Amino acid sequence: MRALLVSLLIAAIAVPTVASAEPPGGETRLEGSLEGSKNPFRGSAFTYRNSVSAISFDKAAELTYNPTWAMSFELAPRYWFGDVLYVGASLDFTREITNDDSSTYRGETWIGNLDLRVGASKWATIPGADIDLSGTLDFILPTSKIANAQTLLFGVVPGLRLSRHFDVLKGLDVGYGIRLTKNFHRYTTGETESPVIPGCVGTVGGCDSYLNDGVRNASWRLSNSFDVGVSFTDWLSLGASFSILTSFLYDAVEDPQVSFTPQASTDTRTALVYDIGVTVTPLSYLSVSLGATTVNPQLAPDSSNYAPFFNRYTALYLDLRLDVADLVATATR
Repeated sequence: MRALLVSLLIAAIAVPTVASAEPPGGETRLEGSLEGSKNPFRGSAFTYRNSVSAISFDKAAELTYNPTWAMSFELAPRYWFGDVLYVGASLDFTREITNDDSSTYRGETWIGNLDLRVGASKWATIPGADIDLSGTLDFILPTSKIANAQTLLFGVVPGLRLSRHFDVLKGLDVGYGIRLTKNFHRYTTGETESPVIPGCVGTVGGCDSYLNDGVRNASWRLSNSFDVGVSFTDWLSLGASFSILTSFLYDAVEDPQVSFTPQASTDTRTALVYDIGVTVTPLSYLSVSLGATTVNPQLAPDSSNYAPFFNRYTALYLDLRLDVADLVATATR
């Protein structure tokens, strides 16, 4: 459950990190297999994911056994204006098959945030280095319960990606991406269902000042991502990525009487994202990916660092991805 919850939290308030983030070699997958035909809808995809927390397979991993198996669906249409400029959107739905201990009711389906994107794929190349530059501008709309509980109004996410292709085997792609998120919230802290202070309805200003859970929202977020993808054959490839998400919180209300000892800053939060997977493409419009992903906060409750790559937040996943434009074109030939 923890792996699912952290993934949902990060994806909902900031970046479409897990489900919607650019995959290793993302520009190639984004353009789709119909690049030669210049289908304006190329890259439009439907993805079905099954994910299981790694510790579900070890009942003795923690003091209590809480396995997690979840399914998610992502719709991601694209429309291209020529070879460079495109617009797109993505929206995902997630449901935990095992007993969910964070939803409102049993079997609830979680709706993610709606991501609207304007992008420019490989709009320039650095001379001599053969490094392609791509850019995106995302607008995040709070369609998820988590974002609404955090009083998110909308988010703006500009991004820049640098990628380099090498003629190794069937193709080796290395990339670096940077994204800056600016969130606009109604309040600087998350909202609870009802105020904990009784009798505030008749007061000046009402209950708004008490509708918070004490957890500060992230005003800004900086994401640095590194990825590599290699194709061994036309149908077999391997990809890996690593991301550092640094969140900058709204200012806290300071009380100088609490302590006269200088305290370390608590205005930032850091999360680490690891992903590695192998992809098989049996048909031009169908790809199957099997891999492992980890989205963990940098520090554990005892202030130690979580083990990299594999820890209590690691989830194993199986993705089925349909290139909708290619599927339609194949069916109508």
